[in-house]
This record gives sequence, C-alpha cells and structure tokens, in this order.
Amino acid sequence: MFRTIMVLMVGLSMESFGNVMLRRGMKEVGEVTSFSIPALFGIFLKGITNMSVITGVALDALFFACLLIALSWAEVTVVLPLTAFGYVSTAIVAKVILHEDISMLRWAGTMFIVIGCVLVGKSGAH
Repeated sequence: MFRTIMVLMVGLSMESFGNVMLRRGMKEVGEVTSFSIPALFGIFLKGITNMSVITGVALDALFFACLLIALSWAEVTVVLPLTAFGYVSTAIVAKVILHEDISMLRWAGTMFIVIGCVLVGKSGAH
C-alpha cells in the first residue's frame, strides 16, 4: 500500500501543477465564447501552441501514467478515492500560483473529501 500511496502522491503533485498550468494557459489563450467549428478550431490552435497549455497536458499525462502504475498494484476502489487528495493539492497550488480566492465553505468541502479519502485508505490496508 505504501508504494501505491507514494506513486499517487507524486502523480497528484503533477496533476495539481498540470491543472493550474492548463488554467493559466487558457487564461492566456482566451475564453471560449462560441461553439462554432471555426471558433473552436481557433482556440484549439492557440492552445496547442501555448507553453502553459502544453506543460499542463504533459504534467497531466504523467499523472495518468502514475495512476496506471497504482492501478496495477491496488484495487480501483482504493486507488480512485485516494486521487481525491488532488482536490486539496490543486486548491493549494491554485491559491499560491494563480492567487485564486478560496472561500471557507470550499475549504470545508475539500476537507470532507480528505476525510473520505482517509477512510477509504484505511479500508485498503490489510
């Protein structure tokens, strides 16, 4: 179980930074205001050439590789709930890097997720 948690923690760190980089990149690319094919294609072209978006996608791909490794070692009913710790790390990274305002209600909801993760993690320890 220890190696599964360690691989997930590394992966979730990459996912947190990846998600924040995607948000930063999409702020640079611009808001999607139309769902027409030409407008979406224009956003797509801007996205695939934006370094923040590219970095975010790469980090999220590395997270996915860590997830696959963890799933090869442990039950999906243990691994998947543990990925919810990513909500906490992503919120922290977003607060620090993007200076997002996170309300107490949002932090409380995030802590409920953490409590659930701890319970699931303990149930997987044989």
